[in-house]
Amino acid sequence: MKLSEENKHAILLEIHQIINDSIVFTIQKFDNKEKNSLDYFVLTDEEEQYISSLKNSKLLQNIIKKVLTRNLDDSFLRFLSIIDGTSEPKEEFGKKSDFILVDMPDDFDESYDFLHDEFFESYDLWEKINSLSKK
Repeated sequence: MKLSEENKHAILLEIHQIINDSIVFTIQKFDNKEKNSLDYFVLTDEEEQYISSLKNSKLLQNIIKKVLTRNLDDSFLRFLSIIDGTSEPKEEFGKKSDFILVDMPDDFDESYDFLHDEFFESYDLWEKINSLSKK
């Protein structure tokens, strides 16, 4: 069973929405409108003060929007290329066999380990592998 056109369309549009939401969050942070924590990337008081000093810089905000948009576009494109099988993850990250994205079957096993559940847990391993490859 392949991924339906409806699901493919929804995923691609959702990616664009995620990129947009990320940019809006970043610009709101520079405008001091976003008071939510950055979770594990908590800004220091000095960093918060610097952001506050830049809140009226529309030119800097436009630059950040463009850089962030390009960065997120490229990131999702790399990810989709791995899913499509047109590129591969780094060898250091382990063996990769071919896989595809498909629609969920009606008899789907609910005990499946979802990737989003393991995303934050995988950060420590990525950091270790990444630091070893820089040596």
